Amino acid sequence: MVGREEKERIMVDAWDWQTRVLHWINALLVITLALLMLGKEGMELLGVEKPLRRQLNFAHAYVGFAFIATFSLRVIWAFAGNSYARWADIVPVRREQRAGIVRDIRWYLSGLKGSPARAIGHDPLASIFYVVLFVALASQCVTGLVLSGAELKTGPLSGLFAGMGEEVVEAVSGALEEVHEAGFLYIIFFIFAHLVGLVVHEVSEKTGLLSSMVHGKKYFPKE
Repeated sequence: MVGREEKERIMVDAWDWQTRVLHWINALLVITLALLMLGKEGMELLGVEKPLRRQLNFAHAYVGFAFIATFSLRVIWAFAGNSYARWADIVPVRREQRAGIVRDIRWYLSGLKGSPARAIGHDPLASIFYVVLFVALASQCVTGLVLSGAELKTGPLSGLFAGMGEEVVEAVSGALEEVHEAGFLYIIFFIFAHLVGLVVHEVSEKTGLLSSMVHGKKYFPKE
């Protein structure tokens, strides 16, 4: 039976190597940033002295600078990559993508009966969360740059606050920290939702979704 299923499936090139490399680099950097943030919050709850917590802030900032560079490359690659790496595949605006969203929702509501929308690239329903993720990550990059300049006096925007009063700097930092933390919470939610969705689709579809981000290929029924 397994052999027959293997013969009835074809292998399709989905992700180019640039998309895969940037995916894993960005994923590792985001996880590192999240752990540094959680570590800082934990140290604060435990009453660790501020100078020690500040070192984690610097580490968070420098990892953030690296992420800004690789995230920018991913944004650029969404204009230059193969058809499944581009914005047209990420942003679900085409008719077939909207129909795929409806089919995916019905599939989940039915208790995973039948089959979800077939997509060589990004799953239509997941694309909604990807779009929000890109917006959240862009917001994290901007607010992170400003906060590192205001609070740590480091980064390309550090000179922006030269000569500003302490009250002004604190007001700007306080407002942007709220935005930064909101983006952080969505990223944590996305990571868990992404992992759950990955397992569900991997088990139900058997397209090699996880391994496709290693070798770039997915498996689909011939029809």
